[in-house]
Amino acid sequence: MRPQRVTLLIALSVSLAGTAGVAEMRFVDATQASGIRFQPVCGAAPHDKEWLTESMGAGAGWLDYDGDGKLDLYLVNGSTHDRATGKGEPNKLYRGDGKGRFTDVTSAAGVGDRGWGQGVTVGDYDNDGDPDLFVTNMGPNVLYRNNGDGTFADVTKQAGVGPSPWSSSAAFVDIDGDGDLDLYVGNYMESDVSKIPRRTDEAAVQGSCNYQGIQVFCGPRGRRPEQDQLFRNNGDGTFTDVTRSSGVELETPRFALGVVTGDYDNDGDPDIYVANDSVTNTLWRNNGDGTFADVGVSSLSGLNADGRAQAGMGTDFGDYNGDGWLDIVVTNFSHDLNTLYRNLSGRFFADESSLVGMGVTNLALSWGTAFHDFDHDGDLDLFIANGHVYPQVDDFDLATSYRQTNHLFENDGGKFKEVSGRSGPGLRIARSFRGAAFADYDDDGDMDVLVTALDQPPVLLRNDSPNAGNRLQLALTGSRSNRDGIGARITVTTGSTTVIRERKGGGSYLSASDPRIHVGLGSATRADRVEVRWPSGTIDVLTGVPANGVIAVREGSSPAKK
Repeated sequence: MRPQRVTLLIALSVSLAGTAGVAEMRFVDATQASGIRFQPVCGAAPHDKEWLTESMGAGAGWLDYDGDGKLDLYLVNGSTHDRATGKGEPNKLYRGDGKGRFTDVTSAAGVGDRGWGQGVTVGDYDNDGDPDLFVTNMGPNVLYRNNGDGTFADVTKQAGVGPSPWSSSAAFVDIDGDGDLDLYVGNYMESDVSKIPRRTDEAAVQGSCNYQGIQVFCGPRGRRPEQDQLFRNNGDGTFTDVTRSSGVELETPRFALGVVTGDYDNDGDPDIYVANDSVTNTLWRNNGDGTFADVGVSSLSGLNADGRAQAGMGTDFGDYNGDGWLDIVVTNFSHDLNTLYRNLSGRFFADESSLVGMGVTNLALSWGTAFHDFDHDGDLDLFIANGHVYPQVDDFDLATSYRQTNHLFENDGGKFKEVSGRSGPGLRIARSFRGAAFADYDDDGDMDVLVTALDQPPVLLRNDSPNAGNRLQLALTGSRSNRDGIGARITVTTGSTTVIRERKGGGSYLSASDPRIHVGLGSATRADRVEVRWPSGTIDVLTGVPANGVIAVREGSSPAKK
């Protein structure tokens, strides 16, 4: 997890498209008013943490579990090393009313898993019309099938998606275009603390378990990484482990933390990007035949501009410069930059972190992240959750801290301006943050953020940005394609401006976001043309789409072509 020091590199200069001018954004803490009462546990108290296992935190997921059109919230919880397996704090499901209030329905729904929770991903893997949950743990993962009546069933064993090691982020994605969702599971490192020295053990003191001269817990370097897993959906409620046959089994596994899917090369099938801790990041290019090739190094997206591996935590795909190609953001350790890779026509990536404004992230330790148009001006802004893993940094003069505030970047013509300090009281809250899940939870049309924190309650950041532009929201339903429409490419044209969005799988860190597609329209009162290219190849086209509403798009419902 401890990074190599990097030199700020001025990369190739390019002219970037985007909307000039910086709009005001404002986020407020709506946690108390929402009714969410959640206390996370992740090992011992901050200064008593002895192992890396106690520092990683947990994620959150947005979903409409009961089909009422209002978003609900799933929060993952952890455990401690003195508890038996399966005796951790229960995960929680909160039912939303669409107006900003939530009610705990965990017991009735049957989703209070008590493993040492890490993350969650959401997807309708059985195409029955309701979202299912896959929960990653430090230990056995859990697949909850939605029964469609407000309850879930644990079908992990029957489905064949276990056993598992220490899993982190996961993503549902249709890798082979057969119309059902497969599952990629990122795995981290060995978790048996009997094989890992305590922070204060002689073996740790004499080893490399230090950071900037401070004695800290060990890992991940020097520990055994775990192999990621890929499960193919058989279409009958079961999965087959195709890790080896698909080519995603690495000779030397890596420490996976963040996973996101998207079609980076615009060839019509989904690729997978994995942010790895302290080693090369992985870009799995989909070969279109059920197999993948790791092109992280050859595409220049696996290492930073200095050719060095960083400590990748969270990640996302998004076309931040409006050129029609998905770019990549990766969050990293402190005393290092978060990395923004610009996509060069689907062949290579350029690390333009310094050029586009990531220099201010140098001292933060960053986790959950996403590209979203928070002010609806038509371009993608960037949110980054921050928080250190070592409480001991507060005892030394390292220009960083254990509890940190989060970063909000306004996209200004393809470059990012850090605007957190003037974007509302919610962004002045300092905690050791981890996961970030993005959604319009109160149905007022803008993107809000739920940020989890280590050993402290999550923060629900309500977007109250004044004078935000108009927007378009799309709720996709596949028919020939997977029902969630994961992998669909959306192209929106308004006047002379065209933007792309994609229904992605995974993203951020340990978290799942709003399944609806959000597109800012600025001052336009309608979108002239909306094209949805589904994974099946079907294209739906809508014209003259009015702004500021949720548009339901069912595959094949408009004049379509193949």
